[in-house]
Amino acid sequence: MKRILFIGGTGYTGGPILSYFIQRQRDDPTSLDITALIRSPLKVERLRALNLRLNVVHGSHEDADLVERLAADADVVLSLADSDYLPAAQAVLRGLKQRFETTGAKSILIHLSGVGCLADNAQGMFASSTIYTDMDFTRIEALPATQPHRKVDLAIVDADSEGYVLAYIVLPSMVYGTPVGILADAGVQNPNNRWFETFIRASFERGAAGLVGEGKNCIGNVHVTEVADLVIILYDAIRSKATIGHGREGYYFADNGDLPFEEIAKVVEIGAGPRRAFTWSEIHEVRPGQLNPLPFFGNNLRSRAEKARTLGWNPVKTNEDFLAAAKIQVEHWKA
Repeated sequence: MKRILFIGGTGYTGGPILSYFIQRQRDDPTSLDITALIRSPLKVERLRALNLRLNVVHGSHEDADLVERLAADADVVLSLADSDYLPAAQAVLRGLKQRFETTGAKSILIHLSGVGCLADNAQGMFASSTIYTDMDFTRIEALPATQPHRKVDLAIVDADSEGYVLAYIVLPSMVYGTPVGILADAGVQNPNNRWFETFIRASFERGAAGLVGEGKNCIGNVHVTEVADLVIILYDAIRSKATIGHGREGYYFADNGDLPFEEIAKVVEIGAGPRRAFTWSEIHEVRPGQLNPLPFFGNNLRSRAEKARTLGWNPVKTNEDFLAAAKIQVEHWKA
């Protein structure tokens, strides 16, 4: 597990993970051979200027031939970019299959997905009592292929079943907080959760904290650094040849609490004004070059990271930390 390919390693969630592996390489220069596929020319330039022992490749996860070629040379692929872009996942899997057919070695694929697959279209009108656990993979398997992220997740699980890759899928709840690490310090990684930022922006622009429906739905949360902790713990468990679930048994939730979305809106209204429901046109407004997560915020997304905790993952950030982080963002927008 020496040659590692990072896709999405300078993103909001990926940055702390890549930073950790860079630090591990610094501590033991012979331990890892890291390649990072980087979309931004400016980030490529900055990374190379840091003089890290890092093979920086300029390109995108949309460059299928390049992704396939890089994956074919990797012991481990950390797929941390777009969790809904199936062509990228297919390119990775083609590369890993080619490697298996050439060498007989199964590569490791750790893919960052999300709990969007649990969306129930509650439209903010009720709090569901349904809570998914990563110990019950049969319930996750029963989720329709039409759910967010599922097409990619299913392609990865199928590849594991075919026997040429060992696949692990990490599903974070709503990620928040300030990323830390080498890349954050160097200003190379994305520092903001664009999904949550878009919600705050939309609230401020109309002068009222937003809700989808009544905001009764419950959404989980997890700190960005604790997502990184889980990925690293998972990697180390695989490296130590511990017996852990992969493929259809390889789903790992990342969460440490959930709360009704109206509680989040209460924090935002401190700066944006009294909360009220988004109109239909506001929810479905298309903003060029921007994400539109507003419909997402009306779903119940409740999970429990029980399997992750059996590996030793022990998140300490709570709902209170999440609301405090939201307040900081609101204060920033007020300023």
